[in-house]
Amino acid sequence: MQDERHDFGLVAFDMDGVLVDYESSWTWVHDHFGVKSEESIKAFVKGEIDDMEFMRRDIALWLKKRSDLCLSDINTILETLPMVEGIQRTVDELKWHGIKTVIVSGGLDVVASKIAKRFGFDDWVANGFACDANGRLTGEGVLRVELQNKRQAVEKFSSVYGVDQEHICSVGNSFIDVSMFEASGLKIAFNPIDEYVAHRANVVVRSKYLSDILPHIIGQDSGLKG
Repeated sequence: MQDERHDFGLVAFDMDGVLVDYESSWTWVHDHFGVKSEESIKAFVKGEIDDMEFMRRDIALWLKKRSDLCLSDINTILETLPMVEGIQRTVDELKWHGIKTVIVSGGLDVVASKIAKRFGFDDWVANGFACDANGRLTGEGVLRVELQNKRQAVEKFSSVYGVDQEHICSVGNSFIDVSMFEASGLKIAFNPIDEYVAHRANVVVRSKYLSDILPHIIGQDSGLKG
């Protein structure tokens, strides 16, 4: 597809499948406990349940396996979640060019916060789960990003950082990320999981290195050496 590069001030990254080298941080926990959420996914896509009920059902699957599940247990489970290669170079290059970097995800906040801190993202927003005073999961989710309205989160960051839509780039991999594209001047599908998201992007990048998106945002001008 044609490269529609402009001068960008903000890049919004989806997390699961873009920064995390796995389909979903929620699914990583599902796989740990040997549970499946296909029925909930179908119900959500059909509009039979909302985001809160979707999260509630996911968390219930975990609690059926371990009723006293704590935040510390979730953190331990997620410690080995694999990251996509090239995140640090990507963030460093964008920062060198004065571009803000944010994470917009329907994935787990405990993962998003750690990635943001580790690699130096400017901000993040993601979903999670509620805990009681002892750190035990209550069974309720914490909704910050509506899966089918990620555009809203991008628009919020647009306002916070004073960057208009034309100068925002969004990077995603699934149909959920198309709403992010709608609030962006440049739409990059990074290893898209289907043709729906690929067809709605300006640029499609298929690579194991996230840094391969950089030429489409900043051109061949690398500010960092080595």
